[in-house]
Amino acid sequence: MITQKIITNCQAMEDVPIIPKRRVSYAHSVQAAHMNGMESTVHLLENELCVASIDKDHLPSASHTLVGLLLKLLGPQPECRRNCFFSFTETVADYSIILDSHLLSELCPPEAGVQLDLSIDKWRPLLVEVGPLGCVTGISKLAASVIEPLADRNVSVFCLSTNMDDYVMVKERDLQKALACLAKRFKLTCDSCQPKDISLVKSLGRPSCSSMDSPVRQRAPKSRPLVHPYVCSSTPYSVCGVMPSALPSIASTLLHYMLYRDRSPSSEPFFSLSVIEEDISVVMDASHIQRFPVDSLYLSNVIWRVIRIGEGPLGFDECGIVAQVSAPLALAEISTYYICTFLTDHTLVPSGSAEKALELLNENTPH
Repeated sequence: MITQKIITNCQAMEDVPIIPKRRVSYAHSVQAAHMNGMESTVHLLENELCVASIDKDHLPSASHTLVGLLLKLLGPQPECRRNCFFSFTETVADYSIILDSHLLSELCPPEAGVQLDLSIDKWRPLLVEVGPLGCVTGISKLAASVIEPLADRNVSVFCLSTNMDDYVMVKERDLQKALACLAKRFKLTCDSCQPKDISLVKSLGRPSCSSMDSPVRQRAPKSRPLVHPYVCSSTPYSVCGVMPSALPSIASTLLHYMLYRDRSPSSEPFFSLSVIEEDISVVMDASHIQRFPVDSLYLSNVIWRVIRIGEGPLGFDECGIVAQVSAPLALAEISTYYICTFLTDHTLVPSGSAEKALELLNENTPH
């Protein structure tokens, strides 16, 4: 059981314009860039996030409140998900959860006796918009312009890819350092109504004109030694988007699949659900798509493989893990989804590129 003081002061400064929160897909950002010459932009979102872990043996203690929270977030009305940031990922060792701090009290109210581990730090999500980089998508597209510079400045990152976007989370105490680093190449906007966030973004200003060229083209990311072991699952995975209009018909099926499905003893379990306003994404075994009604999910024809990074807790203070993995894959123009969890990291690569990806990671692993 945990207790936590939660502050939800949302008083805006009148003299600073607030940019409405936006969830902009990669396709939309590219289209806008072509039409409007849009600058590369980092959006500071207002969410203050907690990262938690529920042990597999302790899931029964959390199942009631977890189901209640999910039923609320998967409701038919968009208002249920307004300003929401939530992610649930099942790994071989635990259930990892990222959620707004104000939702933590709903997940583990004092009377429920929920047992979970909680990161000491609060995390702030950044949504990064960059121009097109050939056919490369996902965290690979951000390797040189975002992930590497933050690693060079000893800023630990926690990444979450969805069907639409890639979010880079930094600790609250590292936020100023992270934004100061990214302000050299990106326009900063504040999608938060917190006065301290608005003041911070305003104080950092705009990047110089000489640095406004597309950052992803200025240089390639440098390869770094991969210091943690990794293993690639043989299971094929699909990355799906969920149509909000379909939620009433699939919510119960989705919850049953998440928590109560039969697990194969021959492979590591992996499943991820993220709900970030109307960006609702699922990563699941591709052979299980047929369990859901036709037209309730939308997905590409790409099949993915999951590469797990680390055998035990990676810790939240170690810097550069995402850079170690993403740099060689970006150099080889391999698209990646990246999902950090409480204990380990996971990168998803197209099935047809999995062998090459493993070869590249092996080349960057000290022997």
